[in-house]
Amino acid sequence: MLRKYEILINSISSQKKYCEGIWGGKFSNYYLLGVQLVAVKSLKKFSHEGSDNLDKIFCFDLGEIANANFSQINIINVSSFCGVNGLIWGYDIFPEKKKLLNFSVKNKDIKIYDIDPLSEALKKLLGTVDKPRFPFLAGSHVPCASKNIIVKGEDFIYAAEGIGIPVNRDKDACLLMEDIGHIPLNVKYVEEYKIMILKKLVKSILHVGYNQKVNFKEIFIGIKSIKIDDGEYGCAMAVSPYFSIAEDAVPKYNDIFSLDINIWENIVRNNFLYNYGGI
Repeated sequence: MLRKYEILINSISSQKKYCEGIWGGKFSNYYLLGVQLVAVKSLKKFSHEGSDNLDKIFCFDLGEIANANFSQINIINVSSFCGVNGLIWGYDIFPEKKKLLNFSVKNKDIKIYDIDPLSEALKKLLGTVDKPRFPFLAGSHVPCASKNIIVKGEDFIYAAEGIGIPVNRDKDACLLMEDIGHIPLNVKYVEEYKIMILKKLVKSILHVGYNQKVNFKEIFIGIKSIKIDDGEYGCAMAVSPYFSIAEDAVPKYNDIFSLDINIWENIVRNNFLYNYGGI
């Protein structure tokens, strides 16, 4: 518990109302990790014969704000480990209620959970564009474990993510695996196809763990998908920021790690940025 408290205190940003990238905290080797998984589409608006880059950028930016408010940040792509100096928002700190999935791992005593509650926990922290809570400071440079796919025309795309939680957090890092791709348009049973993707995601985490001699006790998985029609652009992304947390988002509470996300929300709601005209 003391170790968790040390990480949290050293992961507070320089701003009262805003989160920042990991360099905004007291020490850049301590950080929090969040989870964002979205799939969106937009109408073709800005393309011309010579380029469709503006439509692709527009759709990507739409994805950044589709769930938690990721607006106006500089995403820096990094590798996919949450180490011993990191805490997962919605899991290690102010946990969201976990949803156990009906997934079995052969010869492994590992529980598989839905990743959506972690994504919703991040939304509860950052808020939305219309109602920002403790958003990222505009222009922040935020390292993210991230993959995205952007397409136009008739297509069916997805983004999937899995997080393996090791047995020994004192020496091993949590592993993030992101997958993006296409669901063939002629697939008859789409839900079964997505389950197949998730099963491969779980297997990939276990095999990486085996290669690196890391045992996992829990795995969180999820997938978002969207069909794209002619005249549309689509973007699916898995993006997990490594960040320092706004000072006002950390309640002055003696036993802070006993609080779940709902209790945290009630304690700090008067500190939300939108209450101070930050819209």
